[in-house]
Amino acid sequence: MSAPQAGQKADEAAKEDAERRVAQEAERLPLSYARTLSWLSLLVILLSSLGLSFFISSSVRETLLRRQEDFARQLVENLNSQIYRRFALPTIMANGRIALRQPTQYEHLDRVVRSVIEGLPVEKLRIYDFTRRVAYSSDKADQGRAGLAPANVDAVLDGSTVSSEIVSSIPAWQAPFRVPLKEGTFVLRVLYPLRGEPMGPEHKVPVMGALELTQDITDDYERVLAFQGIIVVMCLLSSVLLFGVLHLLIQRAERVLAERMQKNRQLENELHSNERLVSMGRVVASIAHEIRNPLGIIRSSAELLQRRTAGADKGTARILGAIYDEAVRLSQTVNDFLDYARPRKPREDVVDVDLVLDQALAFLEGEFSRKGVSVERELEPGLFVRGDKDLLYRAFYNILVNGQQALDGPGIIRVSGRHAEASAGGAPGAIGAPAAAETAPGQPPEPLVELEFLDSGPGFDPASLSSLLDPFFTTKEGGTGLGLPIVQSIVVGHGGRIELENGAEGGALVRVILPGAAIQAEPDHQRETRHG
Repeated sequence: MSAPQAGQKADEAAKEDAERRVAQEAERLPLSYARTLSWLSLLVILLSSLGLSFFISSSVRETLLRRQEDFARQLVENLNSQIYRRFALPTIMANGRIALRQPTQYEHLDRVVRSVIEGLPVEKLRIYDFTRRVAYSSDKADQGRAGLAPANVDAVLDGSTVSSEIVSSIPAWQAPFRVPLKEGTFVLRVLYPLRGEPMGPEHKVPVMGALELTQDITDDYERVLAFQGIIVVMCLLSSVLLFGVLHLLIQRAERVLAERMQKNRQLENELHSNERLVSMGRVVASIAHEIRNPLGIIRSSAELLQRRTAGADKGTARILGAIYDEAVRLSQTVNDFLDYARPRKPREDVVDVDLVLDQALAFLEGEFSRKGVSVERELEPGLFVRGDKDLLYRAFYNILVNGQQALDGPGIIRVSGRHAEASAGGAPGAIGAPAAAETAPGQPPEPLVELEFLDSGPGFDPASLSSLLDPFFTTKEGGTGLGLPIVQSIVVGHGGRIELENGAEGGALVRVILPGAAIQAEPDHQRETRHG
């Protein structure tokens, strides 16, 4: 029996043993507390729901009343200022004193007050003099009357306090049971000292009287009570529903608990497995780094021996060729592991995409010729991106090699490139990819560069298309499954994205979208000179 088979059987035995322990623990779970727990849960849910509902509704009520009080205070402050500036000051300067019993002064004050409170929810407004009589009232029938002032008007006349209170004709606890409420059931009353301006820096602010403003807030109070009732009813209904669901769940508590215990153990096993994989990845990366130098010596030595023994027998030449080829393949595998395990941060140079493709195709020209693979290019001029030339070369190289391997013989690889418009959200981004740098305010968005690599092969398998970018997933025998993940890591590191799909007329299509660099394209004669 091989070591992997033995390990697999050991894992299966450990899993069966864990399931058996879970079943034994589930059998020991008590059932007698199920109903008691469900009824206690109902009681707790009801009490907590009712308490929460009353707390929320009370908070809403307090907030509404506080806003009403703030509004009333601001209104009386504005009234105080308007009465002093538009009535008191001009009247004193013209007549020497204020006498509201004179019809002209009363009408003047009435016009000032009504111009301020017009259209506002003010039920009544009164001004009391120092004899606690009504000097002015929005209801003229109250003028000159005594006994209408509230008990705390003396403190307000002293100028030491501002009083606001809610006056109700019924106890507050009866209000929910007497809806709809009659008008005037709840009234907000604000007492404010009617102040003038000091005659000098050492003088006190004079108080001319007490300003009383009342607002009928019965409608607002009814809305708060309705809101409170809705919250209470919804909480009760939700509590009953939760109790029913909880009762059903408790009846199946043993099985659910056993399943959860089993899942917990599975998660623990997976966590340990992931930790082992992470540790193994570090070890593999370290080993790959350590064997890269000796591997380079083996490859260069094999190449040197091939040149020195050019006239040797065919057996020796074949062995040296196999050593060199396997060293090259193993070196590529080591580089793939290192590139994926330790990705480097790309530079931010201005890179000509056309030149990078030239270099990749020049390196692959011999291999493509031997395999009968031709490349068709159709790139717009001036395709510049901001990034790392070496990393982009590696990405394009991997895509082209994958395309050649997918053909498995003669075929065509079409490479096209164009400028694309940036999306409304700014720079491109893939799932899990960082967004590219945002455009400065007032500047037009930088264009995108879109490259497409389409081969004439059979295309991607639709069943495995969603897994091709996962590391170590491969459909090729002997492959590492790191080619496309490395390409994705490079492209995402440049703020772009990669898309895989099958072409409309067949073949595998790899689309790379990168943020473009805002640089002017070179004239045609300069490009021809540089390429030549």
